[in-house]
Amino acid sequence: MHPANLSHPQQRAGLDFSLTSHLSRQNSKLKIKPSDSVTDYSAFDDASDADMIPFKNVSQRPPSPEKIVKLRHPNDLKKKSPGSRKCRMIFAIVFGVALLGIAAFLAVHFVLVNEPITIPVITPVTATLESMPNLKVSGRQIVFPNGTVFQGRGANMGSWFIMDSIFSGFTGVEEFDFFNITDTRFGQDTSRSLMNTYIDNAMTSTDYDLLRLMGFNFVRFPLHFRNFQDKDGNWINYTDRPSEIDFSRLDYAISNFTSRGLYVQLDFHIWYSRDILYEGISKNDVGLATNDPTLYAECVKWRGMAATFLRGLAEHVAGVPGILAIELANEPVPSYDNLLSQVLYDAVRSVDSERIIVRHFGIDRVAPSVYNWTNIVYGFHTYEGEQDFPSYQLNTLNKTAEAYDVPYYVSEIHFADPGDFSPAVQWTFSDFAANVDVSMFAIWTYKAVNMDEWALVNYDSSYTVDIINDSVEQIEATWKRMPSLDLATSMSSWGKSLIS
Repeated sequence: MHPANLSHPQQRAGLDFSLTSHLSRQNSKLKIKPSDSVTDYSAFDDASDADMIPFKNVSQRPPSPEKIVKLRHPNDLKKKSPGSRKCRMIFAIVFGVALLGIAAFLAVHFVLVNEPITIPVITPVTATLESMPNLKVSGRQIVFPNGTVFQGRGANMGSWFIMDSIFSGFTGVEEFDFFNITDTRFGQDTSRSLMNTYIDNAMTSTDYDLLRLMGFNFVRFPLHFRNFQDKDGNWINYTDRPSEIDFSRLDYAISNFTSRGLYVQLDFHIWYSRDILYEGISKNDVGLATNDPTLYAECVKWRGMAATFLRGLAEHVAGVPGILAIELANEPVPSYDNLLSQVLYDAVRSVDSERIIVRHFGIDRVAPSVYNWTNIVYGFHTYEGEQDFPSYQLNTLNKTAEAYDVPYYVSEIHFADPGDFSPAVQWTFSDFAANVDVSMFAIWTYKAVNMDEWALVNYDSSYTVDIINDSVEQIEATWKRMPSLDLATSMSSWGKSLIS
């Protein structure tokens, strides 16, 4: 408290009493009596540093407001004891040594961070059900057919197929506005062609090798309904095989992942109507059919379209080696009586009775046995600095999953660049892997455009495009440069830290 605020007599008396009590304990060392006036500080010159310690905190022993001011004045501290000088010398030496240590650390860190990284070429080996068998749920674990536990350490493929403007480098637009804008500007055929140009160039064979070098054993693969359907939700078929859905780019990606020993978890990230009414596929509130029959009918249609998409996807990958799981929907809104989960679960199970299914854990939490769901994993997302990271997973999720006897999976997690959050929540990839009891987790994200520590690998700002104003030719020219990226020099410090 500042002396100017000590106007009340009891406040002043309290300070005088504090000083009296304190000086009584110190008078044998300082040779002054409690009643002496402390205007001559020569008595302190012979005191050791240890004797002076109690007097370093003014609030512990001010004699009076006036004496506080005098004691704190720089002119009164000119006389320095030998002990004080010795202390300063020791401090200077220690400080100097510390500076040298920091300089050495930074030098070594600079060398390590900037040391050239060689990405070994992995010879692709076609996956089979023997080399990459279907996994299954056993209690709170995911296991191989022989019972060996699968501990999933994965990376999200981010915006690769979903055209997320934030991570794909589209300037000046909302997160998932790519198709809305390009459909309007160029028509949906050209819009689809642009999407395919991005998909075809944003990953190379070296990317697949690098993912293994970073220690991952699976990828979470977000998908957009527009990857395989038109804007109205109609399947897009091969030109020469009009009755067969064109999954060619997905097949190519899956083959590249699995041939390098990476399991693939497919994620239905963007469904039809998501940008019309996000919660539309979930809405089946009591009374909605009566209060708003038009909206109710639309929600039923949208939910049915989502189920159709998942059924087609699940049927296509049924029996394909290396498919870890299918995620029903990314961050859906809760649905009354879990209707959405039931409808989407049934869609997958109608064509694949064995595949692991991931259900988002952030919505209505219920034991799978209530709805006779089998071979199911509960997924959850968390980002450092949110929800008391990471104790939320360690406590709440762990207890809930234990009560339900189901594995849980942190399907999106990001470890912030040091300094972004307080030390209490600064965890690293290895900390999480070693200490959090989850069956799998997948970091967000592997690759992005100009997102720094949000991605393990970054394209620089020259790869951003303006989809509102750039021509088709300009956009294509930018994306066709992507394969030339030097991955070894384009990794964030986070990415480099994963390579031992």
